[in-house]
Amino acid sequence: METYIKDLNLSPEVKTALSWYLHITKVSDLEGLNYLTFANRCPKNCNVLAIADELNALGYLYPPENEISVNNISMSKRLQNVLIRNNILYLSQLSIHPREEILKFRNMGESTMPELDSICEKYGIQIRSLVSIKEAFSDCHFPAALHTMFFKNAIFSIDDLKNKTAHDLYIICGHNYALNMKTYYTLKKNGVVFDDWEDKYLFEVLSQKNSALMWREYDLTTMSQLLDCNEERLKEICSTFPKLSETIMTLLPSIQS
Repeated sequence: METYIKDLNLSPEVKTALSWYLHITKVSDLEGLNYLTFANRCPKNCNVLAIADELNALGYLYPPENEISVNNISMSKRLQNVLIRNNILYLSQLSIHPREEILKFRNMGESTMPELDSICEKYGIQIRSLVSIKEAFSDCHFPAALHTMFFKNAIFSIDDLKNKTAHDLYIICGHNYALNMKTYYTLKKNGVVFDDWEDKYLFEVLSQKNSALMWREYDLTTMSQLLDCNEERLKEICSTFPKLSETIMTLLPSIQS
């Protein structure tokens, strides 16, 4: 039987953070996560350590093995606070943060960054720049925020998108459907072929304009959602968007009459 986060003995703040920021609503959503992988998913406005500790107390989240905690390294208190405030609990997490982003961390001053560089050199951690991603996707004219999202998901070139699905891209885009749709079309124009997955986003089968209309007007984003619509709702959609009527009937031959 599925256990839901809302039914756990967690603080209201943690329940809200899990569902609102991380889209984690069931205990099964935590499978395969530990402190490190969980922290990597958390936005900066989450108190990741407090959330992880509450989940750990209930037996649902554990510290990773063979990872170097920032609490176990000799460093200034200022640097330690900067890292923890930005959800960096383990040194290896620094590899998914571009140098440009780290330099913008509050209180990461002229003396603190060299200290971090020295620690990373000692432990073999590489802090990379966004430059390579910007160059690799220069023809796509992506917003700067997407470069950072690609970086965090180890997407450094077009080749790194091989064997990815549109749903993988949705996760990479931070569950932002509008950004996912726009990025999908841009990448398709630049020769990227996405693999199939168990569902399809409407933008995979409709034009960008029509799929955007379906999303804005009816909050429909996937084929499974469209298939779940009753006949009355489908007629309403076809009536509202008569130009889409034929396309919808083609996609859903079972409802043709």
